[in-house]
Amino acid sequence: MANNIRNRIAGRLRNLIAEPLDKGQHEAVTVAIASSKGGVGKTTSSVNLAVAFAQRGVKTLLVDLDPQAHVAASLRAQAPSTAMTISDVLLGRAREVCEVAYPSECPNLDLAGSDKGLAETEMVLSAKIGKELILEGALETTRSHYELIILDCPPNLGTITLNALCAADQLLVPSDMSMLALEGVGDILATVQTLRTRLHRQLGVLGILATRVDGRATRMNSDIEESVNDLYGNRMLKTRIPQSSPLNKAHLAGKHIFSYAPRSPGALAYAALAAELAPRLALGNSKTAKPKVATVGRQASQRA
Repeated sequence: MANNIRNRIAGRLRNLIAEPLDKGQHEAVTVAIASSKGGVGKTTSSVNLAVAFAQRGVKTLLVDLDPQAHVAASLRAQAPSTAMTISDVLLGRAREVCEVAYPSECPNLDLAGSDKGLAETEMVLSAKIGKELILEGALETTRSHYELIILDCPPNLGTITLNALCAADQLLVPSDMSMLALEGVGDILATVQTLRTRLHRQLGVLGILATRVDGRATRMNSDIEESVNDLYGNRMLKTRIPQSSPLNKAHLAGKHIFSYAPRSPGALAYAALAAELAPRLALGNSKTAKPKVATVGRQASQRA
């Protein structure tokens, strides 16, 4: 009985989300946004980058894989009271991510929401064989509905983050300009190298995104950036996300930055980030091709 109700709900939700792309267009490119450390602007970057691409006309799905479940609040996306979440997908109660997706208030942007029980879901998954590949299989049909899928990962390198990395074409690593946060970059890049050897040879690295950059500390920022490029092979992106009061206030107000303060430095930075990444992801072209795999730095490779 419960399964029948869930199937009917999933069928109604499928009618709300994006239609499959026209024939001749390729599958969505999937980007995991991940960090092994919290507090570096990971979810803020996931939300605002997804909105920035949606505003460029890119059909986008944002998948919230973080048990804190902050994405829906930032997008003012109210899921139906009977809707399923990404936990239902990972536990096999829904076959595809598109079954649990629903529209946000932002045109061209759908959301597959998280819930507080996702941490328990991760514990259940830890005992399953092939646990790292569950999400990849659940995106098989979903990819035909979108041009871009963004995966907002938990702030750790657990089973759910590994699922995201195995399902992704590209990885974006946000990090503030502190040495502690940048050490976490090395951890996740080492994980990429391991996955390339064992599970996902084609996983690429879009780059390291500098967040919460204090424009007054130019000398320190320059020194840290030079060290990062030496370690990880010039993977720092050109766009910098500034330390910005409107970005913090937007999160507290339950809004994305383009709604809260569309002309603020933070909004301009995320729009610039989308513009920087679009050609590398082959988005905005009539034919969407999978991006090339980028290599990580030699020293990160040696850690794996």
